[in-house]
Formats: sequence, C-alpha cells, structure tokens
Amino acid sequence: MKFFSYSLIILFTLTCFAKNIEGGTRKEKAKEYSAKIPVVDDVWLKDKINNRNGKILFVNFWATWCEPCVEEFPDLVKIYNDNKNSNFEFLSVSVNLPSEIDDKVKPFIEKQNAGFPVVVIEEKRSEEIINLVNPEWDGTVPATIIFDKNGKRREFFAEAKSYEFFNKSIEKVKNQ
Repeated sequence: MKFFSYSLIILFTLTCFAKNIEGGTRKEKAKEYSAKIPVVDDVWLKDKINNRNGKILFVNFWATWCEPCVEEFPDLVKIYNDNKNSNFEFLSVSVNLPSEIDDKVKPFIEKQNAGFPVVVIEEKRSEEIINLVNPEWDGTVPATIIFDKNGKRREFFAEAKSYEFFNKSIEKVKNQ
C-alpha cells in the first residue's frame, strides 16, 4: 500500500511540474514572439499564403483597440494551442499602426500568452492586403481567413467568432 501511495505522490508531483513547464513555455513563447513583431506587406503575405507545405493556414486580423477582437483573442490562443502540432499554421495579423508595436501590440500579446507568430501590416499597403485576402472585404476587424494546404481561401469571417465555431471551420477545411 505504501508503494501505491508514494507512486501517486510522485505522479501528482510530476503532473504539476509538467503543467508548470508548459505554462512557462507558453509565456516564454509569447515573449519570444512579441520581441520580434515584423511589419509586413502584401508581398510577404502572398508568399505566406502560397507556400503552404501541406499545411492549412489560419489568419486572423485584429487590433488592440477593437473590443470584439480583444474578446475573441483567448479563443484564438486556444485554437492555436489545440492545433499547433497538426498540419496547421497560425498567423496573427495586427492592424495596429507600426508605431504602436512596442507600447500596445507587444504588451497585449504577452498578457494573452499568445505563443504564435504575430505581424503588423504596413499601413500604406493595407488596400493591397485587403484585395489579396478578399476583394469583397471592407477591412473591418476582426476578420479570419482559413486557407487550405494549397493556398486556396476556404473560409472567411468578418466578425468575431467562438472557439467552437473556429474549431468546426478548421475541421471542415482539413477534411476538404
């Protein structure tokens, strides 16, 4: 009986330790990605969409000043964490001004423990990016686009959605 009790204690301790490492890793990833938030243009984004390497691409456009964006962000973090080890690539695109990276975007990403790549759109190229993503899009955020493994746009949502909605959409694209 003593052996069983000690085994449970060891198992519990290891589980807690693993959870602390995982949580710490997410925070470290968030800091790592927030430290290097590049400003990108339509050429960069087009290359990202076209070079899929067999993975679907989930792209979310957002801003720190957008209340629905901020509300949906925890669901995006969960979507990323649940799918990061599959044929899935996640890209978070802030439409904040490049001058706001240090004082608004980075702190927001770190606070959300977002361990995924974040870029900021070059403001003078926003029209080109809108036309690349969806010519019918008026540029409102949040907006989410899911591209299949060949770079074809399969899903487009120009409003905040829930974790469950995103998850179903990802599965739909994976199964196409």
